Amino acid sequence: MSAKPGDTVEVVTPEKRVKGILMPKPELFGEDTVILKLENGYNVGIDKKKIKEIKLLEPAKEQKAKKEKAKPNKKLPTISILHTGGTIASKVDYRTGAVVSKFTPEDMLEMFPELNRTANIQSRLVFQMFSEDMRPGHWQALAKEVEKEIKAGVEGIIITHGTDTMHYTSAALSFILQNLPVPVLLVGAQRSSDRGSSDAAINLIAAARFIIETDFSGVAICMHGTSEDKCCYIHQGTKVRKLHASRRDAFRSVNVFPYAKVFDNGKIEFLRKDYAKKDKKRRLETKNKFEENVSLIKIHPFINLNYLEKCTNCKGIVLEGTGLGHFPCNALDDITKINKENIEVVRKLTKKIPIVMTSQTLYGQVNMNVYSTGRDIMAAGVISGEDMLPETAFVKLAWVLGQTKNLEEAKKLMHQNIVGEIAERIDEKAFLY
Repeated sequence: MSAKPGDTVEVVTPEKRVKGILMPKPELFGEDTVILKLENGYNVGIDKKKIKEIKLLEPAKEQKAKKEKAKPNKKLPTISILHTGGTIASKVDYRTGAVVSKFTPEDMLEMFPELNRTANIQSRLVFQMFSEDMRPGHWQALAKEVEKEIKAGVEGIIITHGTDTMHYTSAALSFILQNLPVPVLLVGAQRSSDRGSSDAAINLIAAARFIIETDFSGVAICMHGTSEDKCCYIHQGTKVRKLHASRRDAFRSVNVFPYAKVFDNGKIEFLRKDYAKKDKKRRLETKNKFEENVSLIKIHPFINLNYLEKCTNCKGIVLEGTGLGHFPCNALDDITKINKENIEVVRKLTKKIPIVMTSQTLYGQVNMNVYSTGRDIMAAGVISGEDMLPETAFVKLAWVLGQTKNLEEAKKLMHQNIVGEIAERIDEKAFLY
């Protein structure tokens, strides 16, 4: 066979003809299987014994020489794109078959020329990493880069980011970057930019249009609103979560509506009016200190919290409780008597560190006044996280403990609605919107 990995081929079998990009020989399947990446981005394996012919349709494209940057158009506003890596800045490495983060800012502008027709784009690399590797130090560095762009007078900032922890970063930047004069939109992709099914272009273009054509200011996430290429949603940075591993509309606002809907034809429809208006005269306030020794713990049946007593370096804990904000703490019989230890451990810890209760249901809010279990937990000193998402509460607690080491002050700050992380009113129509 003359075709090589990366070539576009047509595989002919007695039953069908399959067109796709030839992938490397996978170790998992051995030498007896040919793997093709289809136009829709998915892979298919074909048994070599059934293959009659493999036709070479197009050799793998060689890397093009870098094009000169477009000259600024004085009639267009300027947007800065800060790249941090992730799937939106990735492509398939046909030597390994893996998705790798390798695009440069210039690569992306060449792939999405519509961006340069929408605004003057200043694009630069801040990090080249997958989002699961990010730490508070990266949030702090990213905030400093945003501050530089704001001082340079840009109309808004787009941050390309891996989707797996994008909602952590959007929450972190919401707390760090207060009193923002212009919008800061995080944009990701569920499919790499070289796939036919990629959502990268639409997400980026929608974000750019939203920045240019609206008076919105603040931190938000711009991602697909449906599995089709019909619209994108602008989600509040502290009230959004990734709810699906692979769908292009994986991100959903929780307990609130998205701020707006950006349609593929350029139309923008606002769904909310409670946002700060763009004002370049507004002075940005940055509060970028974090305490990294915090934990997010998911509650489950027969959990034993005794191990927390040994976590001497822990400065704060967010519990992802069941239902209205519970964990096992009732001794009902010989089998459950161990549960009583949980509340005693928590009671001791809340005298030293803040412990915040959230709900793993995600939608709705914590209410520890309803059942005796909740009242006992609250009496033990656990703070209600109201309707904060567990991840948002986790980021907030790390941020709060970066601002103060005083336990009582930290508790007060966790109760306060600082950047819209606690919904003043939950609209039932927003459920699974």
